[in-house]
Amino acid sequence: MMKKLKQNIFEKVLGKVFDFYKNLETNYPEELEIRKDDKILILAPHADDESIGCGGLLLKYAKQCDVIFLTDGRYGDNDIDPKQMIEIRKNEVVSVMKKLEVNKFKFLDIEDTKLDRGYDMFKTINFNQYDYICIPNSLDQHPDHKAVSKHILKAFKEKRIQKDINILMYEVWGTLPLPNFYTDIDDMIESKKEIINMYHSQVKHIDYAIKIGALNEYRGIMVNKKSIEAYMIVKVMVLVSI
Repeated sequence: MMKKLKQNIFEKVLGKVFDFYKNLETNYPEELEIRKDDKILILAPHADDESIGCGGLLLKYAKQCDVIFLTDGRYGDNDIDPKQMIEIRKNEVVSVMKKLEVNKFKFLDIEDTKLDRGYDMFKTINFNQYDYICIPNSLDQHPDHKAVSKHILKAFKEKRIQKDINILMYEVWGTLPLPNFYTDIDDMIESKKEIINMYHSQVKHIDYAIKIGALNEYRGIMVNKKSIEAYMIVKVMVLVSI
């Protein structure tokens, strides 16, 4: 009974998603142009998501970017004590952020794997000072990644986010069906791999630099580039319609 109920919910959600995507233009992605006065907020469910999905964006516009790390990463390695893991991952973040020279960054310290229950902390973010809010792909199946979209929609409904703010969805564990913008990272792909590899505690399990580098190269086919980061950018009020 429960399995059938879950399947019915999945099919309803999928139907809404398809309705949303079929009404979008399917032209090739355009190169993203960030103005000098644009302010960018990158929401990273876990330390390294920002570099995996937006490493090129960060390398290009670091001084216009704020990064907020939402979870504490305590379950990033089953062989390491959670308290020690938190410290390890924070130290990795500090090293990466300093190398990138981002405008500023902070930690929300929501318990890893429990982001879905962390809205009270999430809603403390001042979203309206930004032109772009970068989040994982809304169709990403990772529970913490998916929770970000859920919280964004709730914050919008509570009028904590203005309707014309741009939501930029980036790729981590799930690829975007119809990316509409990109950043050319051919001249910085090695630098992007370098910052991903600075998360030693994570790349020891999965070689994200190689795998994401391959994704970025594959995405380049669409626009005749060697390597790109692909995004889907919509106004927050459009995202609510999914």
